[in-house]
Amino acid sequence: MKRLLMLLAFFAVLVRPAISDWSEPAAPEFVFARLACSNRESWMYWPTYWPDMPPWKHDYPESDEFLIGLVHELTGIPVRPDSYKIVQLSSPEIFEYPFLYLSEPGFMVLNDKEIANLGEYIRRGGFIMADDFRTGAYLNGPEELQVLRYYLKRALPERELVKLDITHPVFHSFFEVDSLKMTPPYGGFIPEFWGMSDERGRLQVIANYNNDIGDFWKYLDEGDKPLKDSTRSIRMGIDYIVYAMSH
Repeated sequence: MKRLLMLLAFFAVLVRPAISDWSEPAAPEFVFARLACSNRESWMYWPTYWPDMPPWKHDYPESDEFLIGLVHELTGIPVRPDSYKIVQLSSPEIFEYPFLYLSEPGFMVLNDKEIANLGEYIRRGGFIMADDFRTGAYLNGPEELQVLRYYLKRALPERELVKLDITHPVFHSFFEVDSLKMTPPYGGFIPEFWGMSDERGRLQVIANYNNDIGDFWKYLDEGDKPLKDSTRSIRMGIDYIVYAMSH
């Protein structure tokens, strides 16, 4: 285990300068697609983010490009340094990507088209990672897990969001995640992991509640987060991607 942690930290430090040495595939096998969607007002919470950093865009592009570098270094999945992009939830373009990243789902105020596309994307077999949301008490706003649950229920009334534990295969699809107990990068919350599966039990939505895995990716190379939680966030991210591509 110590050796794995050291290797992950080593790769994390090397990934940025190594990007220029990649042998770039003509067509990458994986693209990290970030969802752009309608959000409620947020500038009162993050005034310095005005006007170019709405909630769905938090930690972009640093976390996205850093994760792509780790996918390259740790898995060998053919990707390019620019294998990440923003896609509109209201656009049919989302159906081109089997993996979508949704930041700050607690700020969603989806319109009818976005809700319809959300449901259709999941019914077609897509996988969504919902990240960076927390208890309503933190920002004195709505309970953010209920916001996500509300829109998923409108999109897929026949499906349920259920709490996951460490035995779920998504946490063992590439790396062995040893525990779901971790300290989030801010807030002092107790993280929970929620999921939505199809009728055959295949996970299609993973929700990192009271946590911000993307924030760990963004700041890992700055060394200001605990190494154990940072490396666990890498293992989780890679596991989610490999699970989405292999199930």
